[in-house]
Amino acid sequence: MMAASLATVLLMIVVAARVAMSLSGNVPLPTHWDIHGQPNSFADKWTALLLPVLIAGGTSLILYILPAIEPRKSHLRRSQGLYVWTWASMLLVSIAVQLAVISAALHWGVHATSFVLGGVGAMFAMMGNHFGKSRSMYFIGIRTPWTLSNEEVWIKTHRLAGKLLVAGGLMIVAGAFLPLPVGLIITLMLAVSVIAVVVPIGYSYLLWRQERNHTSVRL
Repeated sequence: MMAASLATVLLMIVVAARVAMSLSGNVPLPTHWDIHGQPNSFADKWTALLLPVLIAGGTSLILYILPAIEPRKSHLRRSQGLYVWTWASMLLVSIAVQLAVISAALHWGVHATSFVLGGVGAMFAMMGNHFGKSRSMYFIGIRTPWTLSNEEVWIKTHRLAGKLLVAGGLMIVAGAFLPLPVGLIITLMLAVSVIAVVVPIGYSYLLWRQERNHTSVRL
């Protein structure tokens, strides 16, 4: 996966350089957008175009060293699908952010936030599709005291979270390129994020209580 990351980062650098050199002067480009999809932070063209490259490179480095620092290495090996697709989805979001900046720079006529929201929605769906097949880890997943202490609780919690992420992610991807208010799609993304985290956390606690009660009855 590291080889694919290096190739992606190099391609992003080449694209950034070509776009930057095609722009006259040192025009400011947006690096952040508000909840209404309006740019509210700017940087010079080189910084704006290369910032997503730094995000992609930094994320790749963190995920590369993760197997060495994950205490539950055997569980990480059993969760390769989630690990690989988490890595791939992070790269996808970095590419989406760079496309958003390029769209604004070259006046493509596509709202910049459509790329970002589409990338985030795809990330949710890609990760969620592998949540239910993962095993308990300390760095990826819904890490609560209850999921980390009971493997069955982890599996059931992540099956639920995975379904929520896939459904919500596909809704965000579809909405990102429909003629809907940007604020509405951002609100949807925030709602999906909260639901996909808060609901499984509560569910994990209920499962843990249920498992503990069953254990007490057997004893």
